[in-house]
Amino acid sequence: MAGNTINMYGGAYVDVHDNEVVNLNIDKAEVRMDDGRCNIEDVESKAAVLTENAEFMAIMQKAVEAGFCTQDGWQYRWKVKVEAAYFASLASERYGLSKRMVGGGKAAVCWIPFEALFGLNDLRTAFNDYKQCKTRLVREEEIGRLFG
Repeated sequence: MAGNTINMYGGAYVDVHDNEVVNLNIDKAEVRMDDGRCNIEDVESKAAVLTENAEFMAIMQKAVEAGFCTQDGWQYRWKVKVEAAYFASLASERYGLSKRMVGGGKAAVCWIPFEALFGLNDLRTAFNDYKQCKTRLVREEEIGRLFG
């Protein structure tokens, strides 16, 4: 299962991300998970693909100036999670961060560097809620203009 991402939520829900078919069988097993903490160097290295891109960092500065987020050391704290997720989706596409394709031949969003940079988890879920009209995105056009 090399290259797969397996997420467990609440101990009862398992979410597997892969490009191929994954068969998962758990029978009378004990599953152990860590608390998700990692040291700052690990998190910072996950965001390096973004922080080392001068053009992207200029866009981040625009996001700060527009009031979407604030800078906190090397990270950026977004005020609205769904806005962070939408921003990440646009940036991932613009900079070609994912080689994996989803329906319609569109590149998937690479969430990991953004979650590290923004100090957030589950951006994908927030984005999916927006796409399914479960969460309203008020400043969509303003976020789009940051990339213009």
